[in-house]
Amino acid sequence: MDTYKSRIWALAESVAARLGLEVLEVELGGTGSRRLIRIYLDVPGGERAVTVEDCEKVSRRLTDVLDAHEATDNDYMLEISSPGLNRPLRTREHFERVVGGRVKARTRTQHHGRRNFVGTLEAIENNTLTIRTDDGESYELQLADLDKANFQYDFETAGRRANNRPNH
Repeated sequence: MDTYKSRIWALAESVAARLGLEVLEVELGGTGSRRLIRIYLDVPGGERAVTVEDCEKVSRRLTDVLDAHEATDNDYMLEISSPGLNRPLRTREHFERVVGGRVKARTRTQHHGRRNFVGTLEAIENNTLTIRTDDGESYELQLADLDKANFQYDFETAGRRANNRPNH
């Protein structure tokens, strides 16, 4: 991670932690004089969803912190968001929360001739993910080799559960 992104991440983590939140991802975009800083928040342990109020509080406080620390080298637009259904997965803890669910992962290096894997996360042990892809193959991927990973919300299964609820 570059030092600019690391600096933004550290400041965002500090602000979020004081509000009982965690930073899942920091994305930087834009060019020239207008940078985009996008930060995804979550609640540790998934006890509740991130609210609009949470995002507003972090946005106000982080703007002040970024400006006070002169952490940005030019004008920027700050976006604070919940991770949504297909949340990013970065740490071991993130993956542990979704064992048994669908994930999409892209590695930095090729494994068996591929870099993209979509399937069920069967386990995470010693920073090694075991993903069973839709074709039935099982792959062991190192957490350190992941370029990007996301939880893949299963709308079909969720829809079946909702339709099978008893009428009360």
